[in-house]
Amino acid sequence: MNKREITKGSLTVESALVLPVFLFCVITMISFMDVYKLQTEHLTALCCRTMRQGAEAYRSGETGDITLTDDYVYVPVQSLLPLPPVSFHNSVTVNAWSGADGATCDVVPGSAPEKMVYMTVTGHVIHKDPHCSYLDIKIRAVSGQTVADRRNAGGERYHACEHCSRGAAPAGTVFITDGGNRYHNLATCSGLKRTVRLIPESEASGCSYCSRCGGG
Repeated sequence: MNKREITKGSLTVESALVLPVFLFCVITMISFMDVYKLQTEHLTALCCRTMRQGAEAYRSGETGDITLTDDYVYVPVQSLLPLPPVSFHNSVTVNAWSGADGATCDVVPGSAPEKMVYMTVTGHVIHKDPHCSYLDIKIRAVSGQTVADRRNAGGERYHACEHCSRGAAPAGTVFITDGGNRYHNLATCSGLKRTVRLIPESEASGCSYCSRCGGG
């Protein structure tokens, strides 16, 4: 066996050892990204549910803290070394919403509490249901190449958002909602956000009721 053959054999052995280690590192990185994505999705959903329940507690007269929990399991990506499932536990606590200042609230003893409604900060429509599709929007990420052929729940085409997509072609991935008629190049666009207030119905005088959840 000459020196050249020995060198080739050495390189083959090194490749056989390095490749599994490289693949294991890649799979480990993918697992970490999956865990972060899963935790973010679960915690965001839990915070939204807890805040809604805290706001709705005002209508039923509840006081004190409201705590919601979420337990779930992450199953790691299959690799050379089998990894066991990992359990996670999230817990979110909020105070039952009691208005701007309960101490100065002018309520006539014995009178029925005023009806509460929901409105967005910049909107002029009254909502009775906090889960109305106009308020609790479901955002979907779709291919920008297909958005021209898509239709919303009402059969309308999607047009460029005036805030994040004006004068720009659809990005590789755009964001849409079933109830809206705009596509957004940025997931953080203000057009995809809803800041909702719970207010007495008397403060919304002159505003129209939502066609989906108001009912007049």
